[in-house]
Amino acid sequence: MLRFWGQPKYADRELLGYELFLREAVADQWQFPKDFGAYSAAEIADLLIETVKTLGNRAQLLSLNLDRPEFIREDYVKEMARAQRACPQVQLCVELTERPGDVSAKQLIDAASGYASANLWVCIDDVGTGDNELEVVGELAPYVTEYKFALQNFHDQKDFISLVSPLLQFWREQAKINELFFAIEGFETKADLKIAQNYHADILQGYYFGRPSLIKLATDD
Repeated sequence: MLRFWGQPKYADRELLGYELFLREAVADQWQFPKDFGAYSAAEIADLLIETVKTLGNRAQLLSLNLDRPEFIREDYVKEMARAQRACPQVQLCVELTERPGDVSAKQLIDAASGYASANLWVCIDDVGTGDNELEVVGELAPYVTEYKFALQNFHDQKDFISLVSPLLQFWREQAKINELFFAIEGFETKADLKIAQNYHADILQGYYFGRPSLIKLATDD
């Protein structure tokens, strides 16, 4: 059985929606799917539509992570567009992860354009990390709605504050220049909130606000 787990997102201290994480039930345990490719884009879109129905008016924004190989696939563009049409009351967002993939800039741009044309948000996840460096981010900017900065990528650094502060400032400015939403994830403590308060994030997310939890469907026991 496949279900989404959702981690809450907040804006202005109010629940805005959830980031969705795909999980598979195996021997009464929930785990990351061993073979993501075993599930079609249509199956994931169907689950997304049913999840929206279950959440009702509890979510205005729902985001789903896609690695580069999935992000550029025509079936994902098509099926995510179908899900958005089926759920006009909720804004769906595709988050492009920072994980490497053998994908060209043109493929990313074409896919991002397709999502945007279908009224889906495109978010660059973990900006400045992995393959989501400045050059790629800049090329995708015309089709992107949100930049997301991940505090958790730097928590293990001894000079966390001095390292993360200029990065937050830079990406906040990039979001402002491109007229995009700016999200910060990875909040774990009040100290994290204090560090980030000067960068005026539009969307906040992290264990401090809530951990991912199972979103049961209406048909579940």
